[in-house]
Amino acid sequence: MDVLTYYIAQDRSRKGTHSSKPKVAVYDTSFPVSIISQHARLTKTAVKDRCRIKYDDATLQYFKAGPDPDDTYDHIYFPFCIDKQHWMGVCIDIPSSSVQILDCNSILRTDNQIKKDINPITVVIPHIIHSVRGAPYHNATKPFGFFRAKGIPQHPNQPDSGVVTVLLIQGHAANDIEGCAEVTPFSLPPAATHLAVLVLRDIAPV
Repeated sequence: MDVLTYYIAQDRSRKGTHSSKPKVAVYDTSFPVSIISQHARLTKTAVKDRCRIKYDDATLQYFKAGPDPDDTYDHIYFPFCIDKQHWMGVCIDIPSSSVQILDCNSILRTDNQIKKDINPITVVIPHIIHSVRGAPYHNATKPFGFFRAKGIPQHPNQPDSGVVTVLLIQGHAANDIEGCAEVTPFSLPPAATHLAVLVLRDIAPV
């Protein structure tokens, strides 16, 4: 999964979309692991003292789009695994203080079940952004909102969830929900072939 995520991020970079608006970052599974690891420390700290928590540079760099403290990414994407078998895409929308779920098989988990899994991320993210920017900002200490994106094409075949999730992230990063609409069961074989080409281009460059 991390390999596929790496190559769609590289594909965006090759196309020059890293300089477009909104500013987008695509990360692999190490990102949610890093963020969730901060949750216990945060919740064990008194509310009045949470703004004083210092985060390591590696964590802060995930959010920085440039040298200016206010220059953070607008959208951060990453894959997230549920029950060690189902993948879904996650979009952290920093301007709207929300976390959006791109789920290709929504009948597997209710909104409340997914919210429980994502909750540590929605709680920690605003505190880290506060630390990156070095100054209070709107809703700085409130958890980000959570919702499951509507209109996501459904793919009930469980083994396909990894590839479909990567394609949903790629489509949403390029063209919001309209980009996700293109990830249909009919488009999956050629899209999967394109991902394979991206990988092979680096393994065996022509």
